[in-house]
Amino acid sequence: SPAAPLARARLGMALREASPLDDGLPRQRRKVAVVGAGVAGLQAARALQALPDVDVVIFERAEDIGGVWRENYLGFGAQVPREQYSFPELGTSSSVLDWYPSGPQLQSHCVTYLESFGLRSALRLATEVMRLRPLGDGRWLLASRRLGAEAEVGDVEEEVFDFVALAVGGFSRKFVPEVPGSANFRGLRLHSAELLDVSAIAGRRVVVIGAGKSALDCLAAAAKHAEVATLVVRTPVWILPQKFLGIPFRFLASTRWFADLVFPPYYDAGWFRLFLGYVWMPFQALLWLFFPPILWLHFAFLPRAMWPTKSLRWQLWHGHHLSICNIAAVRAMFRQPHVSCVRGPISRFDGEDLIVDDYLKGCQRRLLVDVVIFATGYREVWSALFDEKTRRELDPNGEGPDLYRQILPTADLPGLAFVGRVLSTTDIVSSFVQAQWLAHVVAGAVRTPPPAERRHNSECYRAWRRSFLPTTSSTFIAVPRVHSYLDELIADMQPKSASQRLFALPGRFWSSLFPLRANNYMAPPGACKDDMPWVAGYGAMNGG
Repeated sequence: SPAAPLARARLGMALREASPLDDGLPRQRRKVAVVGAGVAGLQAARALQALPDVDVVIFERAEDIGGVWRENYLGFGAQVPREQYSFPELGTSSSVLDWYPSGPQLQSHCVTYLESFGLRSALRLATEVMRLRPLGDGRWLLASRRLGAEAEVGDVEEEVFDFVALAVGGFSRKFVPEVPGSANFRGLRLHSAELLDVSAIAGRRVVVIGAGKSALDCLAAAAKHAEVATLVVRTPVWILPQKFLGIPFRFLASTRWFADLVFPPYYDAGWFRLFLGYVWMPFQALLWLFFPPILWLHFAFLPRAMWPTKSLRWQLWHGHHLSICNIAAVRAMFRQPHVSCVRGPISRFDGEDLIVDDYLKGCQRRLLVDVVIFATGYREVWSALFDEKTRRELDPNGEGPDLYRQILPTADLPGLAFVGRVLSTTDIVSSFVQAQWLAHVVAGAVRTPPPAERRHNSECYRAWRRSFLPTTSSTFIAVPRVHSYLDELIADMQPKSASQRLFALPGRFWSSLFPLRANNYMAPPGACKDDMPWVAGYGAMNGG
C-alpha cells in the first residue's frame, strides 16, 4: 500500500486499558440485535459478536443476505473499483472480484464474509422487525415476525435485547411515484430493482424514468434487448467519468488533497486549518469555475436532453446524487437509432401511452410504451419501527435521526445505534470503521459524552453541513470528507498525543495523495481472524 505505515490496535488492548472492565468479576452475557444483513449489518454483527460477553442475533427481512446487492436490476454493480468497495477484513480474497464488481459478485462477497466469521448461526432470515420500544433501563423490546409460506399470519414474537444496532440503510423501500392514469395503463410498470429478466423488455417499447446510474444501467439493458428505449429525465444531472483528463476519478473524489482543495474544512478542524480554509476560499471558487467546463466536454456527444441544467457545485452542494459512469459506453448507447432521451416530467398515463411534458420542444409528447421502468430510488423505513414519542426524540429536526458520530442518538436513548447511514462511494469501508467504533463503545473502551454534549456536537456538525449542503439529510457526508469522518472515529479508538500527531505529518502528506482503499484498514499479516478485527487508519492521523 502506498499509504503511510498503518497504526493497528486490537480491541483487546483497549479493553485492558478500560478500568471498568478490569475488575476481574464474571460478566453477564448481553444480547444484541442487528437489524439488516447488508454490508453494514454484517460488519456490525461481526464486530459485536467478537466481544467476549455478547451474543448477536441478525434480523433480515429478505430470504438472503446482501442488502442492495442481494437482487437488483439487470447488469447492476458497483460504480467504484474493488479496492474501494470490498470488505477490509477479507484482504486479498477480494481479488476474486472484477475491477468494477458486479452485483452478483458482491452478493457472493457478502456470503464469503458471513461464512468466514461464523455469522450463519446468528442469522434469522425472512424475519421482519415490526417495532422497537425502549424499556427505560437501556434495554429494548423488539417485536418480529416470520415471513414466507410457513409463517402463521399475525404470529409476532417479542424479545428483550440489551442493545440494538439498526443497519437498514437507505435502500429499504422501493419508491414509485403516483402517476395519474396508472390504474388504466395496459403495459407493465416496474421499479428498477424488479428488472430481473430480459424477457420483461425483449422486443418491447421501453421507457426508463430517472437520471442516475440505475436509470442509465436499465436503459443500457433496454438498448440491447428492446425494440425502442427512451430515457425520461425531469432534471438532468452531472455524470462523472471514470477518468478525468486521463486520471482515474478516484484519485480526485476519494483523496484528501482534493477534498482540501474544493471542500470547506471539516467541522472539527482546529484554528490553523480553519485559517487556511478561509485564505484558500477565493482560489477554491476559481477551481469550481475551472472543473465544470472540462467535465462538460464529456456531454458534447450526448443528447441535449441529458445536458445538466444546474451547476456541478449546486448539484453536489444540495446533495443530489452523482453517478460515475463509462462515458464512452453512454455515448455509444445514445448513438443507436432506437435510443433517445426526453427532458421533462411525466404528465399521465393514457391507455398504453405515456404523456410527457417535453421541456425542450415546449409541448406534450405521447410515447407508445409497453414497459415503464421507474429508476426513482428508495425511501427509508427506520422511523416506522418506533412510536411517535421515540420518533420525535430521534428526529427533532425533521432531517433524519440526530446522531452523535453518525451512530448514536443524541437523545437519551441508551442501547440504540445506527450503522451504515454515511453515504459515500466507499460505504463498505466507512461501515467497517463504524462497526469497530460501536464495538468499542459497547465494550466500554470508548467513552461517549452525555446527551447534552452529544447534541452540541451534532449541532456543530449540522451547522458545518448546512454551510454547503443546505438541503440534504443528516446522513449525507460529502464523499471526499469521509476521510475526516473516519479519522474522527479512529481518533476516539486510538487517541494520540500532540507529539505523535506531529511525528505523523510526513505520513499524512504521503497518504493524502492516494485514494481511500479497503486495504488501508485490513488486518496485518498473521492476525487471527477469530480475534477482534484490527482497526487501522492512515498513519497520518494515528501516529503510524
